[in-house]
Amino acid sequence: MRQVNHIRVMALDLRFDLRGVVALSSVCLLLFLSGCATGETAFRQGDYAEAARVSADRLSRQPNAESAREVFLNAYPQARAEWLSRAESARRDSADPFRWERVYEAYEVLRDLANRAALTPFAGQGDIVIDYFLDEIEEAKVNAATARIEFADNLLKEGDLYQARAAYEHYTVAMRYAGQREDIQRKLDAAHVAGTSQLGIDPVVARGHGLNPEELTAAIVSDFSEHRIHFFVEAAASSSWDDREADQYLEVVIGEMSIVREESEVGERIVHHELPPRPEGEEPREVSATIVTREKRIVASCPVTLSVFDVARDQWVFERDVVSQSLWSSQWEVVLGDRRAIVEEELRLAEPPDPELTEMAQDLARHVVDDVRANLRAHFQ
Repeated sequence: MRQVNHIRVMALDLRFDLRGVVALSSVCLLLFLSGCATGETAFRQGDYAEAARVSADRLSRQPNAESAREVFLNAYPQARAEWLSRAESARRDSADPFRWERVYEAYEVLRDLANRAALTPFAGQGDIVIDYFLDEIEEAKVNAATARIEFADNLLKEGDLYQARAAYEHYTVAMRYAGQREDIQRKLDAAHVAGTSQLGIDPVVARGHGLNPEELTAAIVSDFSEHRIHFFVEAAASSSWDDREADQYLEVVIGEMSIVREESEVGERIVHHELPPRPEGEEPREVSATIVTREKRIVASCPVTLSVFDVARDQWVFERDVVSQSLWSSQWEVVLGDRRAIVEEELRLAEPPDPELTEMAQDLARHVVDDVRANLRAHFQ
């Protein structure tokens, strides 16, 4: 009995301790959240800009918040000094051709801090200086755009396909700082043209009895025209490059189409049905039947060989063998047993006819086009 009482006492002590832990954890959580709401946590971690932002937002809603006031008056001057130093350090970093982007980022942080500080009761008092740095930001934007343009211009002069693509990216960044300027847009267009590879699509070669090569060639050309395989790849039929030679040529060879037909049982269930009572009582009250679900699958396939010839290198730069497939399937039910049991069932009892060969060939052709596009996209990446 003493041992039982001792266990009960320990259990009571444990519940008490657990309640104390929960209460203590709740207090700690509230203190942590309070610190986050006033910026104290960020201030202790040395993130003065975040501390100034959080405490300023709190003061704009609750001007008399004492803890937020203390954090803000200490964090804001330190954050301002830190980011002014970053801006000046970036400005002097002549080794970085894109240093003005860092200058711009620093002044944007300072402008955001000033916007928030202006909504507090301490705006313009003591160390709470309100300066939006509009001239400095505009200077940084202009210089950042100029640096990107000059760098891209030099890349474009090299006349290399991939350097032109890199130039395009630099012009894009320049436009983020300079806005939609027509001169930059013209440079973008020029870089896109210089960085675009012309892909000529040769007529599809068909070996044996398979898909229609003329229709498949037209389908590939049409698909690549509507959906570019790459931003810097322009595709067209080889015959359309009559005034100039394409950079690369695609050759597609398809083998003989084969068709495999399979039929199998994919499911089975038993159904019951209660018949209405008969006066003479000779008919059973319940009948049953087995419903067997059958499925037939028809797979049409053909081997496809893709090859890309690079004119400048005078060699084949890509070769890939794939097997394109098209699947058609359908299901129906077969009833075994008393057919009166399926009176409430919705069944497809007639076996569906197989698709026409031309229909399977057309669907297979679509899969061939998809496989060609997917493989070439991976190549041109």
